[in-house]
Amino acid sequence: MDPLRMGEAVVQDLRNGETLRGAAGFSLLCRQIPAYWPFLRLRIPALRRRVEREFSGCASNGGSLD
Repeated sequence: MDPLRMGEAVVQDLRNGETLRGAAGFSLLCRQIPAYWPFLRLRIPALRRRVEREFSGCASNGGSLD
């Protein structure tokens, strides 16, 4: 796995050890937590882009630590 960027979120699937980034990681979280099941509609392009942006950390969008 590549080094993480500051603020990047990743999810590890403990069943097989796979590490998922971005929308794929968020989707795994949603499948495991019943309260998040409504968010499984990541097939909506605008929502998927938003999740990718939020999970990718500061380096990808010029975010600051303020």
